[in-house]
Amino acid sequence: MGWKLRTRTVPTRAIKTRKTIPLDSFFRYVDVFYLSIGMVPYDLNSKDSSVNRNWRRIILRSYFVFQMMNLNLVLLSELIYVFLAFASGQNFLEATMNLSFIGFVVVGDIKIQHIWGKRERLTQVVRRLQELHPVSAEEQAIYKIDEYLSGYKCVSIFYFGMHLVLIWTYNLYWAVYYLIWDFWLGIRRFERMLPYYCWTPWDWKNNWSYYVMYISQNLGGQACLSGQLAADMFMCALVTLLIMHFRRLGSQIERHVAGVLPAKQDLAFLQASIVYHQHLLFLCQDINEIFGVSLFCNFASSSFIICFVIFQMTIGGNIDSLVMLVLFLFCAMVQVFMIGSYAQRLINASEQIGEAVYKHDWFLADLRYRKLMLVIIQRAQRPSYLKATNLLKVSLVTVTDLLQLSYKFFALLRTMYVQ
Repeated sequence: MGWKLRTRTVPTRAIKTRKTIPLDSFFRYVDVFYLSIGMVPYDLNSKDSSVNRNWRRIILRSYFVFQMMNLNLVLLSELIYVFLAFASGQNFLEATMNLSFIGFVVVGDIKIQHIWGKRERLTQVVRRLQELHPVSAEEQAIYKIDEYLSGYKCVSIFYFGMHLVLIWTYNLYWAVYYLIWDFWLGIRRFERMLPYYCWTPWDWKNNWSYYVMYISQNLGGQACLSGQLAADMFMCALVTLLIMHFRRLGSQIERHVAGVLPAKQDLAFLQASIVYHQHLLFLCQDINEIFGVSLFCNFASSSFIICFVIFQMTIGGNIDSLVMLVLFLFCAMVQVFMIGSYAQRLINASEQIGEAVYKHDWFLADLRYRKLMLVIIQRAQRPSYLKATNLLKVSLVTVTDLLQLSYKFFALLRTMYVQ
């Protein structure tokens, strides 16, 4: 904690009604969605070995194994359906529609497994952010933490809510169809259908296994969705905190007037700023190593999904399928734009450090102070990026490239279909 910058005093009356915001406020929605599949992505109480805690861990682990087995069985049945459809040359449209969902499920599966393997690393990152986190209401007012939390919550609610509407509208469509048209109005004969096309070695339409499969696909869809969304918003929460610290550091440096205080105090301030900046760079590096695979899967699958969804929309179909496809396309677009937006904000916030060092009043500073300024300026010349592994640096430009790639895939698929 010795490297944490000293903050200026805020009048007590301005903060007397302000409540302190704990760090885990940024992770509450993420925790709920991960818990819905039996997963705890980080552990700040690892030293607690109570009996209740051990039982809770066993129950969650068993539930997580069940969810993953169900999800992968559903995925396998969908993959077999697509393979048989292409091999026989039948049900081509249904198979291409299934490919869009399969892409979403595969990415969700990979994200869940990857984050599961990075739990210890995530715990370390969260603990380091906990050390940086402003504790008192006075400090939090200076950091404007309530504004960052409010903005992040709005994005989270919209992002989670939009995807929940999509998945459950699609999953429950046939159940609602039966209740309205067959059971209630009695004007149509209901043909049993599942939310997603799949292959089974038995006929599920005329026995009780239909209900088991319907529930299984719903659980699998929700598990995949929870893993996908929680990983995205967990990364965005960590990036939001990084942006907050970068901007706070830049603001602190820019307001500093060197040469007024004794040279030792100026040097101590700048050294603390350099150490603070270094910690933020290390945190950004850790976040990339944890979420790099997830980011790569996001952009690769989004290109794939956007292509196949637009293809389905252009070749026509019934109105029910088109509405679902439009919702699915909208969600895929929102995902890439949201991640690209957070990545761009991180770039902009990290670039402001070098500008703040250059702009602040350093003309009367000691020669040692001016030489030390070059260290932080040099480090700030390379902005902090979100990286989809080492292959791709994410920004809003990446989103443009992704849309161009999706169109090229679509044009190729459309040409193959027409011929």
